[in-house]
Amino acid sequence: MKYFSKIIEYGLYLVVFLLPIQTRWIIKAGFNEYQTYSLYGIDILLIIILLLFIICEMALLRLATAGEKHHNNRIICWFLGGFLLISAISSLLATNKLLALYKFSWLILGVGLFWLIARANYNKLKLIYAMFAGIFLQAILGIWQFLSQSSFSNKWLGLATHNPAQLGTSVVEFIARDGIGERWLRAYGGLDHPNILGGVLAIGMLLLIGQMVIKQSFNAKFFKIINWIFLAIFSVALFFTFSRGAWLAVLAGGFFMLISFAIKRDLKSQKEMLIAILFSSILIGILFFQYNELVITRLTDNSRLEIKSKVERVASYHEAIEMIKKYPITGVGLGNYTLALSRQIPNQESFYYQPTHNVFLLIWAETGIFGLLFFIGLLINLFARCFTSRNNVAVASLIVLIILMSIDHWLFSLHFGILFFWLVLGIAASEERKSLKFNNAV
Repeated sequence: MKYFSKIIEYGLYLVVFLLPIQTRWIIKAGFNEYQTYSLYGIDILLIIILLLFIICEMALLRLATAGEKHHNNRIICWFLGGFLLISAISSLLATNKLLALYKFSWLILGVGLFWLIARANYNKLKLIYAMFAGIFLQAILGIWQFLSQSSFSNKWLGLATHNPAQLGTSVVEFIARDGIGERWLRAYGGLDHPNILGGVLAIGMLLLIGQMVIKQSFNAKFFKIINWIFLAIFSVALFFTFSRGAWLAVLAGGFFMLISFAIKRDLKSQKEMLIAILFSSILIGILFFQYNELVITRLTDNSRLEIKSKVERVASYHEAIEMIKKYPITGVGLGNYTLALSRQIPNQESFYYQPTHNVFLLIWAETGIFGLLFFIGLLINLFARCFTSRNNVAVASLIVLIILMSIDHWLFSLHFGILFFWLVLGIAASEERKSLKFNNAV
């Protein structure tokens, strides 16, 4: 069992590190990305670890006594079980049952990752830095993409080419002072969209600042340098994503942490956090001086692409509401949103059919009202527990997730988003249980 436990521990570190890498085998290409069947490399590793963990749990008879050991988690388990049950029922009622069950398998893997993070034996500090290292590589790639205004494809690393001159690529478009239109490639990293990289960096920055404030690490001097390097790279990469939602989320999460320290009159933590904020602000200020036209374009909504993005986003909300009116109880089934949308609004190009840019509306549309209630109940319960136990970093992470879910869909519609969501939820749950002692084994 000790041998299996070590495999699970270091396998979990590897999963967290490799999670942003989108290497996959496309089994069957669909009408669009949301109807495509793929097997991701990370899935194989995660399934192996989950099976080993189940074997260990059964061998140690911990499954039989789990309710006794973790009776405080019963409410979370009820909400989580309810959400899974409703999702399974909606999948069986979906028009495309195979697609729904395929998406349900993603949900099972995500919940499995949550379970591992919340219950497995591992070193919290190693897990956090494995996550930072994975984000760091994506940030470096994103910075290079923006500065070179180019990207490259690699099937083994799951990387796609992004050409700023090609329609459909996420860019910042504006008219320069000389009257010539310019298209600037936003930082993708190895992910599907700059907004996804921005959201990951927002979470990473808050966890990193929390680590810097707590000052617990393997080697204080060495990791103090590493932390500042990470913070610098994360800040620059976040700027280059030009993701307004990620900018808003990290500001909201950081503001909450700062206010929390002020309420507790923790002057030392306030000082450490203000230093980190000042450091990031200086870097971003320098970048703003150089690229102010791009930032202003993103914030003013006056350019063609920004207006188009706003119109499409609002239209997606109305489309979701119309779909909810038709299927308020059962929903259309997991993963069936774009398929139902193609029936609701036929004869459009494939890129038109995307999930609504709001996870809560998307969950309601796909799983029905009861699925939404169980999902919200899970978030509220975890949020309340973290807030009550004064786990500022965990609460700030949940605030970021809620903001991102309110303005985008990737945390519930894409493979990486689902796993990343449950990873962050698992970290929040484990922090609530272990009072943010990163260097203790869970």
